[in-house]
Amino acid sequence: MSLTQEKRRRDQFKRYAPFALLLLSLLGSCWVFLGEDVRTSSLLKSRVWKSKTYNYFQESAYRDASGLTMSEQQSNMVFLPDNTYSRDTQIILKNQDENIKVLMSVSESGEWEVSGGYLKLNLVELKDVTTGDTTEFSEEDLTFVRSIYRMGAEKVRRIDVLGDGSLLLTSLNHGSMVLYSKY
Repeated sequence: MSLTQEKRRRDQFKRYAPFALLLLSLLGSCWVFLGEDVRTSSLLKSRVWKSKTYNYFQESAYRDASGLTMSEQQSNMVFLPDNTYSRDTQIILKNQDENIKVLMSVSESGEWEVSGGYLKLNLVELKDVTTGDTTEFSEEDLTFVRSIYRMGAEKVRRIDVLGDGSLLLTSLNHGSMVLYSKY
């Protein structure tokens, strides 16, 4: 090999090496950032997720808690491959002073998306079926619980994988929720 050919190869290497490094760096960055969303999405789609939430209510200056003192929510949630979700929730309304319980069944469906480590739920349909004697609670109490549920359904939450069967969803303004699965 002649000296000029060797010099020419060295010049070509110097010219194209930064572009090759830039391409490798872009591919690595895409794998790290986009790959995390893909892995989280596939984990969401692989299971039926459950959650349990307790809400305690107190009378305040802006709301009269006439009979409602507590609610307990038990949810089952499924994330489908077509980026839709379905969540069925049993809400037990309680008056702990008088030992009264009313069951509300709420079924919701909508669209979901994981982007940048956040889970965005877009509520499309909400069905509410209340059973039991609702006269124990005022219509204001029932509307209050429904509004709390609706606000919780349309949030953007930070999603952190705690383990293979548990996810931590942290909202930007109040609270966290753990989704868990036994499979």
